[in-house]
Amino acid sequence: MSRAAPRLAATATTAATAAAASVDASSGTRVGGAARMPSIWQLRVFETIARHENVTQASQELLRSQPATTACIASLETLLGIALFERSTTGTYLTPAGVAALVRTRKILHAVESALGELGSTRSVAPPVLAGGITRTQMRCLIAIEACGSFRAAARLLGITEASLQRAARTLEQNLGAPLYRHTALGVATTDVGKTFAQRLGAVSEQIVALLDTLRHYEPPKDRCVTLGVLLLDPTILIVNAIRELGQAFPDARVVVINGTYDALLSKLLRGDIDFMLGLLKQPDAAFDFVETPLYRERYCVVASREHSLARAPHVSVETLRRYQWVLPPKGSPRREAYEHVFSEGLPPAASIETYSLSTIRIVLTDSDMLTVLSWTEVLSERRFGLLAPLQVDVPWENGPVVGITSRHGWQANELQTAFIENLQRNAAAINAS
Repeated sequence: MSRAAPRLAATATTAATAAAASVDASSGTRVGGAARMPSIWQLRVFETIARHENVTQASQELLRSQPATTACIASLETLLGIALFERSTTGTYLTPAGVAALVRTRKILHAVESALGELGSTRSVAPPVLAGGITRTQMRCLIAIEACGSFRAAARLLGITEASLQRAARTLEQNLGAPLYRHTALGVATTDVGKTFAQRLGAVSEQIVALLDTLRHYEPPKDRCVTLGVLLLDPTILIVNAIRELGQAFPDARVVVINGTYDALLSKLLRGDIDFMLGLLKQPDAAFDFVETPLYRERYCVVASREHSLARAPHVSVETLRRYQWVLPPKGSPRREAYEHVFSEGLPPAASIETYSLSTIRIVLTDSDMLTVLSWTEVLSERRFGLLAPLQVDVPWENGPVVGITSRHGWQANELQTAFIENLQRNAAAINAS
């Protein structure tokens, strides 16, 4: 016998012992109080639902009824003692534990299907379908027979009757359409095909045990994330600086920035979809139970292309501004109101273009001699592009809008959120001073 032979025999015996122990409460593979290992079919159902994120579509692929699919995955979750999916009206989505389980499950299914592909089955059935028909008992029996060398010894190892073992072994052989067993002087043993397949299933069994162990020790990852809502006309430079500083202090932190209208973001804040809002404070109705924390009072500038003739003028009069066309946001916006303060005496010139889009405004100004009004924080952000410049003209709005943080009443910021807010406050103070 070669040196490799004893190692193979030892591995097979270990796998057989593990298979036998999988139904023993003392096996050490208990997950959530369940001692049995999941079946290949249960794992296939799990993978299919995870892939489709929909039980109905998964049931159609598996050729099973929706109640049967639902019951199967519920049984698997009970066996594992952990929730794999979150159910909602829009679909069925993996929990963090489900994501961790899916990685190992796909490796297990691939290993089984690969072994079946090499089996030489006489049946015209796809490997995934054959794999789904292999029961836990059939796996345990084949592994034990290969390790022990006979039906009788395998039955003793597994603690079952020889008749029960023979029934499971022969059913597996018939379903797979491949000769797994042969008669010897000592009884019934595995063929070369059966031996190889048993060893492959032994490795699969060990992978399933590893899956159970992973879930038994699973701890949800700590999501170090700040999610903030920002109004469409956002103080970009304030956010960018705060994010950069947070990344330096917390390299594993994530910042999710969600843009939207004031009302849309207020709804997200109420539902807890965002941690807080950043932008102009509007004193929401007290019934909504929000808290506003001011950061700084916004100021506004008349802005033109950097190549505009007025950009080099030491002083620009209001009458001079009347001679130019303007690109502005719609009426009711703070920038439009600042524009109206500039022309508080007499009628203001008409806005040739109305848009909230800062990128559109930037392109229009660089391609023409039109003018606009931007907030001071927008001007600071635009300086990095070097395309626009503020004009030397006063925008007389002493009680302009206040930029700040809107949060839910009673909301307690965690360490990461607190650090981010402190960064915002520090940068806001610098903007205010400038």
